[in-house]
Amino acid sequence: MIHSKKMMIFAIAMSVLLSGCAMETKEEAAQRLQTKTGAGGESVNTEQSAAGKLTSVQFYVPSEKTNSLSVIDVVSSKVVGKIPLSEAPSTVIFSSTMREAYAANMNSSTISFINTQTLKVTKEVPVGPMPHGMVLSPDNKMLYVAAVADQFIYLVDTKEGKEAGMIDLGAGAKTNYLVLFGDKLYVSDHENHKVYVVNIKTKQLQQTIPTGKVPRAIKVSDDGKKLYVPSAGDNTLEIYNTADGKQLSKISVAPGATDVVVTDDGLTAVVTSMEGNAVSFVDLSSGKVIKSLTGLSGARHISFNRQQTKAYVTLSGSDEVVVIDTAKQEVVEHIKVGAQPHGIQLKALPGIGGSC
Repeated sequence: MIHSKKMMIFAIAMSVLLSGCAMETKEEAAQRLQTKTGAGGESVNTEQSAAGKLTSVQFYVPSEKTNSLSVIDVVSSKVVGKIPLSEAPSTVIFSSTMREAYAANMNSSTISFINTQTLKVTKEVPVGPMPHGMVLSPDNKMLYVAAVADQFIYLVDTKEGKEAGMIDLGAGAKTNYLVLFGDKLYVSDHENHKVYVVNIKTKQLQQTIPTGKVPRAIKVSDDGKKLYVPSAGDNTLEIYNTADGKQLSKISVAPGATDVVVTDDGLTAVVTSMEGNAVSFVDLSSGKVIKSLTGLSGARHISFNRQQTKAYVTLSGSDEVVVIDTAKQEVVEHIKVGAQPHGIQLKALPGIGGSC
């Protein structure tokens, strides 16, 4: 019995893997997404249904001006789905199963719960004013939401679909972007030039790290030892020791540093700069920019593909997502999406996606 179960699991895993984009060419992707004819002779557009497939590897991109979310098929570089949202969606994140997505709507002060198979909003949860950054607990049960207009982190119970409390960071605090590592929640404050460290078990402020001016989309290294802070007001990428909050290095990048991703080997950072209309490749060993890509209007948020061979960047100034070849360090594609794209996140099942 145990042997047969193992064989069944293996067969299912292989079936999913072989249907994933690791084995698919652009031509095959185009054929998969083309319009087909239904049994009654009617035209059936398969793009939107393909966008809901769990085996598809896609990027989700919220657009502030169109109040919608675009779904980009990675292999074909086509927009294959669009989900209507509330006012001014900024960021989106996924559950670990990729079956649910959550979008923060700034102007409606709500969080949209999205079914990624049906591409429908299933629930709208009110939170604090201007929700922006979000992070989900590893067990998918608690959503932590930063609201840029006040001093609180809002907790949303994803099972109950309602607000489940707040974490107060003190009078005058402004919450912006979040990252979670273990029991530590890191919160950037773009107005007071700080990063707060909160213990999520006690819901108490544990540490405050002074940063450069206007810290934005912060990240933590895979081992939890380093905090990466794009500082828009100082045009720098700052790196801090999470153990004591001391600054390890400060690297000049293009003006208006906004977001950052770091390669798995810890050697290279890629930094977007919204006001500088640029993307900078940073050698973390030397602490120097090795190449800057310019003319990228409103380069805002960034996400790697699975193999980190490509970086996808939202351009809020030209309503596009650009695809950057990370080996060549050059733009290889432009994808038109909704007006004023903001965040960007990859949807791919664990272990699926291969070279996509």
